Amino acid sequence: MPKHLAPLTAHHGVPLLYRTVGQVREFTDDVHVTVPAGDARYRVPGVTVHERDGSGLCEYTSTRDLWARAGRTVLLLGDVYFTDAAMETIAGFRPQTYRVFGRYGPSKVTGTPYGEIFAASWWSGQLGRMDKRLAHVHGVRATGVVTRPPGWMLLRAWQGTPLGKHRVSRDWFTEIDDLTDDFDTVADYLRHPATRGG
Repeated sequence: MPKHLAPLTAHHGVPLLYRTVGQVREFTDDVHVTVPAGDARYRVPGVTVHERDGSGLCEYTSTRDLWARAGRTVLLLGDVYFTDAAMETIAGFRPQTYRVFGRYGPSKVTGTPYGEIFAASWWSGQLGRMDKRLAHVHGVRATGVVTRPPGWMLLRAWQGTPLGKHRVSRDWFTEIDDLTDDFDTVADYLRHPATRGG
């Protein structure tokens, strides 16, 4: 089973992605779900499905044609359990800057031992800079010198810090450390209260 569709016991078995879409609809009807091409399991009722070809592009590059030409683009990662408070923080962010929402290091709440990126947002006036920074990130990753996840490297490119060093500037990053967490592994899923009915 894809982790994006993992059932949440605390929410009557609703799949993770369905819950996230329901939360987003509280703020906007302009919702798109980027999914593997031809995988019908990801067809969330009433949502525009954006199929990707599996070419290995990161979530930022693979959604390029969906970026807002006017206003703000918000990218939510599909394997993240969002609390309502976290969703309000992300939706309510108004400064017209590139912004990452996540947790810098281990969680004091869920016990996850590492940092995570949950979401990012940017504005239409930043599209050219996004393209340049993504091209730089992909170029560096292609050399094999730095192979960190693209989201962290993109944050560092915006910050102007070394791509291989785990540094976070509060000018670019909003810390969220509540029950919001990423399900990267089975252990992450089993550890989380939403999957145990708590």
